[in-house]
Amino acid sequence: MFYSDYHIHSRFSGDSNEDLIKIIEKSIELGLKEIAITDHLEYGMKDLSSAWDINLDEYVKEILRLKEIYKNKIKIKLGVEVGVQPHTLNYYNEKISKYPFDFVIASTHGINSIDLAFGILQEGKTRDEMQDFYFKTVLENVKKFKNYCVYGHIDFVTRYGGTKFRGMDIEKHMEVIDEILKEIIHSGKGIEINTSGFRYGENRVYPDFPILKRYFELGGEILTIGSDSHQKEYITKYFKTAYEILEKLDIKYITSFEKMKPNFIKIR
Repeated sequence: MFYSDYHIHSRFSGDSNEDLIKIIEKSIELGLKEIAITDHLEYGMKDLSSAWDINLDEYVKEILRLKEIYKNKIKIKLGVEVGVQPHTLNYYNEKISKYPFDFVIASTHGINSIDLAFGILQEGKTRDEMQDFYFKTVLENVKKFKNYCVYGHIDFVTRYGGTKFRGMDIEKHMEVIDEILKEIIHSGKGIEINTSGFRYGENRVYPDFPILKRYFELGGEILTIGSDSHQKEYITKYFKTAYEILEKLDIKYITSFEKMKPNFIKIR
């Protein structure tokens, strides 16, 4: 039913213990043609465990080994999710250029070296102020960083800070969101539909429907769908909703990546 899941975490991520073979076998069981393993690489974040700055030599070697073993059953893409901040871009450029990645997700997990999940960044701000702060940081990142394929969960800032920071008045932020989307499109990059918003109690995908709609209105074409799973049971979770959204938008293609180059896959 579904072609691929392009956002999957394993034991190499600081927030997952899932075994790679179990991930692959589950993906085969689900009938997927492709998966991208996109474990977290975080750098330059205060008070974050070193487990988030993964051993890329070991990681890449293992993914490539499994890619060969399972090549007749499923395509496994060597991916990574980098938590970009303006002061870490040179570090990520060096790491990404060193290895044969098929797919790179750039995400904004922290600002000024502080993780969004800690709740510190939200202190003293209203919901709209925090969201404006976040989107302006994303805009700075997409203007300066080009070594990625898609930008991850663009509006997931609502996930952090408690109920006060849930929800979004998208129109208040649409000007900066437009700038972000235009820069992504102009750079030949894309975005993802990330279905984990349902798991985190937000009852939506990231980004929300109006942002997805605007992306395509502006001429965006490159799109992946990812579960952001950290355990095998979540692979392709809520993908039916993601595909329904694409049907509503009359989008007939998603994107596959090989050596960071996009290929378009017809889904209906």
